[in-house]
Amino acid sequence: MADLLRQYGPPALAWAFVVWRGLLARRHPKDPARRDLWLVLVALALSLTLLTPAVYAFAGDVTGIPNLARLLGHISMLVVAWSAQEFLRRMSDAAARPRTWSARHAGILLAVIAAMVALFALAATPVDDFSWASRYAAHPWILEYWLVYLGYLAPAFAHMALLGWRYARVTTDAVLSLGLRLVAVGALGGLAYHVHRALSIAGQRLGFGYLPPGEFAVDALLPLAANTLVLVGATMPAWGRWAGVADALDWLRRHRAYGRLRPLWLALYTAVPQIALAPPAPALLDLLPRRDLRLRLYRRVVEIRDGRLALQPYLDPAVTAAARDRALLEGVREADVPAVAEAVTLATAVRASRDREPVAPTAALPVPGGADLDSDIDFLVRVARAYRHADPAGLTRRRRPRDLPARAPAPPSR
Repeated sequence: MADLLRQYGPPALAWAFVVWRGLLARRHPKDPARRDLWLVLVALALSLTLLTPAVYAFAGDVTGIPNLARLLGHISMLVVAWSAQEFLRRMSDAAARPRTWSARHAGILLAVIAAMVALFALAATPVDDFSWASRYAAHPWILEYWLVYLGYLAPAFAHMALLGWRYARVTTDAVLSLGLRLVAVGALGGLAYHVHRALSIAGQRLGFGYLPPGEFAVDALLPLAANTLVLVGATMPAWGRWAGVADALDWLRRHRAYGRLRPLWLALYTAVPQIALAPPAPALLDLLPRRDLRLRLYRRVVEIRDGRLALQPYLDPAVTAAARDRALLEGVREADVPAVAEAVTLATAVRASRDREPVAPTAALPVPGGADLDSDIDFLVRVARAYRHADPAGLTRRRRPRDLPARAPAPPSR
């Protein structure tokens, strides 16, 4: 039963998505991105279907060409890689590349298909065997066939993963971002599987050991996981919203922000206890899932802002300016400089409050932050992240947090 689900489950899921996306595409018949995505699903469904035992044997019996389903399944996978890159290109940098890029890309695809057909014809594989690669791995032209196949898939899958992950980081749509990340991980899984198969074939052809007999787990589970991730990720924007994925992602984002703000809030509470409606709960209890998370996060933001206001006599504009200059000198990304400067300013103010040393600035210090609640939460999370390493004495952080990407400092002038 498990083998049946593993072999026939992904094709059934793929065809269900094909039908669904096809019905949705009728509402936008001239959208090239939707057309590319639909082609990804159709080609993947064909590839998965052709490489099931029943269809594999049926294709050989009907046509009289042994292992024809293997060739057609691989060609379908090439189309998956091509159309997926086209889809991601349209989403990320369609304006940056001319139409000739797509034409050249299609030309390369056709050349690879022609080479694979020729090598398949040259290979002597008279027995229609579902375990084609294992049975004929040591025969002439099989390794060459697979290397041509891998030569197209490897850069294509790597490009898919790169484009998918890159666009997932910049889109503001959380569901789309998650879907693209799943596609990227699935592409890397597909790349790993095909490299594994190439090494396995090369090992039998050239006579070197590669994997022990327990390699079945890799052959069975890795393509299953990769195909499922691509299918789910590619279709997630269509079904994720009504399935509650958007709400779940929003809850996770708020819960993560609530936890990340705790150290900053706790430091301000220690300095000014009256900002909180209730004393701090133990850390583990504080992070337990709660239905009123939205209210708790809002209250935490308000209490942090109240703490900053209460520390106004200890906020030193000179410290802020020095921290900003030092952050720029250290190569902190410009977008993160205000958060780093605010973290150092608050750390200095908390220390001055503890020592009872107000600075009495000549003018009120501007309050940095976001324009609305969500952007202010994001800003305060970055402040809290930098606050963990803020050094009031050195007006900087002792070490750069991994979560704050930095640019390389400018080379010294000669």
